[in-house]
Amino acid sequence: MSVYTKLLASLHTLLYGNVCIACGEPISDVMHGMCTHCRYAIPETNYWKHASNPIMERLEGLMPFEHASALLFYAVESDWRKLIHSFKYGSSWHKAYSMGRWYGYALKESPYYADIDVIVPVPLHYKKIARRSYNQSQYIADGISKVMGVRVDGSAVCRVVNNPSQARLERDRRWNNVDSIFAVRHAERLRGKHILLVDDVLTTGATIISCANAIVRAVPDCRISVAVLAVTRHIIKG
Repeated sequence: MSVYTKLLASLHTLLYGNVCIACGEPISDVMHGMCTHCRYAIPETNYWKHASNPIMERLEGLMPFEHASALLFYAVESDWRKLIHSFKYGSSWHKAYSMGRWYGYALKESPYYADIDVIVPVPLHYKKIARRSYNQSQYIADGISKVMGVRVDGSAVCRVVNNPSQARLERDRRWNNVDSIFAVRHAERLRGKHILLVDDVLTTGATIISCANAIVRAVPDCRISVAVLAVTRHIIKG
């Protein structure tokens, strides 16, 4: 985590105190920023524990990868959806970082992520960053990095097309929306590495697949694993 991120985290604690990032209730015993009730109510997938899971089945044949998982299920009208929207659209960057740390502890226990060399957050276009002021996937990656002790490279890959938000598009249109929107700037930093590609939410998988394929085209000797914070339940059904 950068010095800037640490300063922001300290400022947030000073201004807002310790409150649960999910329900907003005051807490004294902090576990990844959540109260005890929310911690045990979260809909974890446990996909990082298994050699095969629904995300891997969805991505198989669409991109070359070592392993893929999500921390939790993303359900409409749930507190967890609201939590993700709070840092995706509401500037609550500290929640993305807290969730990233939580995910980092899970991934650290998994044998499938034991040899990760570098963490790459799925990039946003610079115009979208200017509007939101940050990339939420970067903060998730920073949280994972803090726990796993693996460096984050947030500039090796860039988004060269400012495509519309995937959330506003019908499922079939999402694939065309992310075609050729990523490019690798610094292939030399990724050569021969096992890359952990990090994003916030996986629905169809179109964005993560587009980003991964751009990396593989530029760096064919790399290996890629995927860690998304949340996944929609319909991915299980295909």
